[in-house]
Amino acid sequence: MKIDAREIKKITYDYYSCFCGADISNFEHGIQFVCTDERSLILKGFGCKYSIYILCKGDACIVAYSPKYQSYFDELTKLTDAKELITTINQTYPLKAYQLMEFVKERVFDYKDARMLKRDDYPLFETFFKKSYPSVSEIDWLKGYFEEKVDKEFFFGYINDDGLVAACDAPDMPYMDGYIQHTGIITLPEYRKKGYAKLCTALATHHHIQSGIVPQWECTLGNVASIELAKSIGYKEFAQAFIFEESRIKKTI
Repeated sequence: MKIDAREIKKITYDYYSCFCGADISNFEHGIQFVCTDERSLILKGFGCKYSIYILCKGDACIVAYSPKYQSYFDELTKLTDAKELITTINQTYPLKAYQLMEFVKERVFDYKDARMLKRDDYPLFETFFKKSYPSVSEIDWLKGYFEEKVDKEFFFGYINDDGLVAACDAPDMPYMDGYIQHTGIITLPEYRKKGYAKLCTALATHHHIQSGIVPQWECTLGNVASIELAKSIGYKEFAQAFIFEESRIKKTI
């Protein structure tokens, strides 16, 4: 069942409220600190803990953190400027910055040769994956992952020169699985800037909406190309997130 604009907006707010441990739709000004056990858990589909999660939207800034950082944040409650707060935290806990997008309205309606992928497309996908991730040697898991996603109708791609040249990925969602779905996109280097990514993501977005699932998009804050691509298919800037990914930090030491 097709989902409407009002429900898309509500679910988007609900989704990011899960990360913050607070209803972000009712918070418009100032800084709010939220200590939550949720920030101590490894996120499904991410393989790490978001031990510190800061969401900045307009004049509002919500800082959610694991209880083990309570004493650290007790010392920061006197700060009233969000930029100063983020700078201070980043000096101790390196934060990754993300641009969060909110879907508003479809802008692309001709998808040309982009299409939904099926199980029979696995050989094309395996070749595409090996080209996209040449450093990954173990792929025993790949076929099962691919089949799971295509059975949910989450994979879309563009085939050119008898090969898959661009594909939308659909990682597991840490919250509200079945209600909201991230749409990633990978294009082989030699086929970039030809519009294939836009066609694939637009088709994926359209299909999600028609299936009653909210499309979701986020990328690193400096990824201008990804932000502009999202805008071209119907997203707008929603908020910024600054995240301390604890488990990944530990693995690199």
